[in-house]
Amino acid sequence: MKRVPRNIPNRGRAGSRPTRKLNERANAIFLKIAGRSRAWSALKHFGRKSGREYTTPLTAYPLGDGFVIAVLYGEAAKVDWVRNVMGTGRCILKTAGQEYELERAEIISASQALPAYPPLFRFVYKLQGTSEFLWAHQKQNEKTSMY
Repeated sequence: MKRVPRNIPNRGRAGSRPTRKLNERANAIFLKIAGRSRAWSALKHFGRKSGREYTTPLTAYPLGDGFVIAVLYGEAAKVDWVRNVMGTGRCILKTAGQEYELERAEIISASQALPAYPPLFRFVYKLQGTSEFLWAHQKQNEKTSMY
């Protein structure tokens, strides 16, 4: 683990305590309303090693035979929820009041994913430089009631 000198502020770095605490608080708030709309969806995923169940609030919009989800923080290959979905090969999405079992996830570019989003989201993601999205496909002819 890389040591950071104590006299240098640790603001905004991924994994830093202030960022982690802020994310935990925001997630607790958003999880209370997640699943009611596409802008406030909830993704249930499972630990790739532990099998533990996690729920992450995010935005998800339909694309083709599945849903596309923005990877907002960091590289997709290093984001825990993305690694869990890719590692286990499955997840459950609750969005717009319905649940979908998803599989066959893949990382796609912004140019492929952004057409699925409303104009405001496209603008914000372009402004933020969001370049990676997870596209997960619906499991054939199955909806779940596991949520």
